[in-house]
Amino acid sequence: MGNLRHVYQLKPRVIYGGAILQVRKDKEIIFSEKFTIINEVHDIKNILYIFENTFIINSHDGKVIKFEWYEDDRIIDFGKAGIYISIQGSTKYGFDRDFNEFLSTISPYLEDALFYVTQNETIIRYEITNGELHYRSTEDFGRWNYFIEEYVVANYSSSRQLIADLHVEETNQMILRHKEKMEYEKNPNDYFEPEDYEDLLNKINNYKEYIPIEKFTELENWLKIQIDYYN
Repeated sequence: MGNLRHVYQLKPRVIYGGAILQVRKDKEIIFSEKFTIINEVHDIKNILYIFENTFIINSHDGKVIKFEWYEDDRIIDFGKAGIYISIQGSTKYGFDRDFNEFLSTISPYLEDALFYVTQNETIIRYEITNGELHYRSTEDFGRWNYFIEEYVVANYSSSRQLIADLHVEETNQMILRHKEKMEYEKNPNDYFEPEDYEDLLNKINNYKEYIPIEKFTELENWLKIQIDYYN
């Protein structure tokens, strides 16, 4: 069956289960000359398939599809029209030499970004800075118990806003998984333990000063409702 390779983006925004990179505004014309944006995927307009897990999307309203195997596709609103590269998460293939060469080729056209790909012991760091790709692969992901959250907390301890955004996104993902279960008339609480919700509640509480009050209250209330289900 093969092992899945998971993708997590930290910059320019935290994204779970994929990464979305943006072509710089001043590079869109020359980028478009190299890659013709066509309709290739799921009858959705303006999408170009590159690899099994990599798509170029020409978004006229800033809304971009985040693809992820085994999960429902999700729309993320970047708030401005542009050309985006959507990298799918939870895939078995697509992060070999061809992918690295492609990313290196297009990096001069891209905004700064940072994302990780994990598989078993391996954690690969992709960072684009000033149009240059910086790539680093190590075999010590087990040091962080194979949790990207533990890796981020340990390696970005001074970036409390980043960690807060990560925990908010974790909780958003849990809410989405609940909705997906309910669509199939399944009780979501049969699939998760109360500790799962308590852990998320502790995480957002530890960084609540970096989370907008409305968002914090929304997530806190939802988590408390799930915890109360078991009492």
